[in-house]
Amino acid sequence: MPFTSYDFWAYLSAGFLLLFAADYVAGTEVFARSSWTLVQGIVLVSGAYALGQIVASAAALLLERGLVEQLLGAPRNVLFGRPRAWRWVRRLLPGYFRGLPDEVRQSILSRGRALGIDSPGEALFWAAFQHARTTPVVMARLDNFLNLYGFCRNTALVALVDGALLCGAYRWGEHPITTLYWGWAAFLLAGGMVLRYLKFYRHYAVEVFTSFAYAPAPAPAPAPAPHETAKG
Repeated sequence: MPFTSYDFWAYLSAGFLLLFAADYVAGTEVFARSSWTLVQGIVLVSGAYALGQIVASAAALLLERGLVEQLLGAPRNVLFGRPRAWRWVRRLLPGYFRGLPDEVRQSILSRGRALGIDSPGEALFWAAFQHARTTPVVMARLDNFLNLYGFCRNTALVALVDGALLCGAYRWGEHPITTLYWGWAAFLLAGGMVLRYLKFYRHYAVEVFTSFAYAPAPAPAPAPAPHETAKG
């Protein structure tokens, strides 16, 4: 496989989902072929991968920087009791806004102060992530969460676009009523994928911080050897 697992789940899957809906709406029936040449397959996979990259950039801008960073509050802040969302939004999404236990927060902040970081935020997150990089088991879990939240984030945006394409094709085209139903289903899928994205995005930050909180304390530096006295 020339692609990593993140390439497959975050880029290829999103690109293919968007291409499939566009092919159905346009009536080109590219995906209805019973056989493919090697060149056609390479072109299709390459196109889906490139389109998935564009989708990922748009999803990061709209969902990660827009919805999460600006409206809800990033997990690195929410976990320390610093959300940005209105109170009714926090009641609607209690799982996302649940903070870390006080003891865990204090342990993380104490370790942060030892590194010159006095408050929660991006600097503390990157300090904790730097520690996570030294632990293979933690990095394996982080890679899994990265694949999951990347897939959910990009799929949410693709489902939203697909829903608009399908509903528009029924409204202004000659597609059957089932096209409208598929459009509604795509909108429901988009909402569900946003919720799953928020869950796995939070889990990613929780894993980073808890591994930092419960890491073994660094061993004390050895005492300097006593100097030998000169013999007269």
